Amino acid sequence: MFRGIHLLSIDAKGRIKIPTRHQNQIAKVCSGQMVLSIHPDDSCLLLYPLSDWQNLERKVAKLPSLNIHTKRLSRKLIGHANECDLDKIGRILIPISHRKHANLNKKVILSGQGHNFEIWDENAWGEQIEKLERLSSQVEAPQEIQKLSL
Repeated sequence: MFRGIHLLSIDAKGRIKIPTRHQNQIAKVCSGQMVLSIHPDDSCLLLYPLSDWQNLERKVAKLPSLNIHTKRLSRKLIGHANECDLDKIGRILIPISHRKHANLNKKVILSGQGHNFEIWDENAWGEQIEKLERLSSQVEAPQEIQKLSL
């Protein structure tokens, strides 16, 4: 499971270094093979171990292909997917097209989401958290969340 929030820097070539503790997990789960894509709804990127990505692709492939929502999801998520391997020192290259989509500058947030990561521009991450706080105060939480004991 990928957990935690990490502030990382993008180097001049567009690479980020994955934190060491996650490098070890990635090596075990997928031998360093990852897939990077754009988020279909948010201005961030998604980074998956190859095996988890393949499971997601199978789920998308089972959706009705002529449905407009399926087309949108597939074209954004699958169409922008890029295989990327961790290099010898634990970095991945973020293509320029992906950096532009997420407006990534010098500092990014790598946010563990369990089976994958989200990659956000540092400022956009802060704005997103504030937006979620505002929206969640306007809408009642679903029963499943209300029943969750922390």
